[in-house]
Amino acid sequence: MTAVLGGGCDLGTKGWAEHTLSKTATHSTMLWDPWLEFSLAYNRGTAFSLVRDLGDARWVLGVLAIALVGALLALALRSDATTVDRVALGAIAAGAIGNGLDRVFRPAPGGGTGVVDFVKVNFPWGGSWPAFNVADALVAVGIFVFVLHALRRPKPLGPLVAQTG
Repeated sequence: MTAVLGGGCDLGTKGWAEHTLSKTATHSTMLWDPWLEFSLAYNRGTAFSLVRDLGDARWVLGVLAIALVGALLALALRSDATTVDRVALGAIAAGAIGNGLDRVFRPAPGGGTGVVDFVKVNFPWGGSWPAFNVADALVAVGIFVFVLHALRRPKPLGPLVAQTG
């Protein structure tokens, strides 16, 4: 359920960003001056632009992201997965779905495909965090929650603990 809702939210907000922001002269609008703006960009590389342009390998990363969804769903369906695990894994899967589909299918200006990024956080000293989208946020939050929950989960006692009877 989380994967479907999150993926739909991501794809819907990207559609909104393309439709709305492409009509402005600067392809952006300030939300909270000077900190936060919506600024339309097409990312042909990896998340947060760590690699700027993957070239024709974009579709490989897109297909791998979509395939990852199957593995995440298999983990979520395990009998020992908790509700927190399932929601976190669903959020990661939602991000993989949204950005994977973009990498494979979304046309970008200038040819090829690209992931729509539109959330831009500006630093007070100049510059900004790389533009991102709902999928990126879902992946980051999902990983954080999953790891935090795994670290806080009680460990099984195992065979080294003496049994009292």
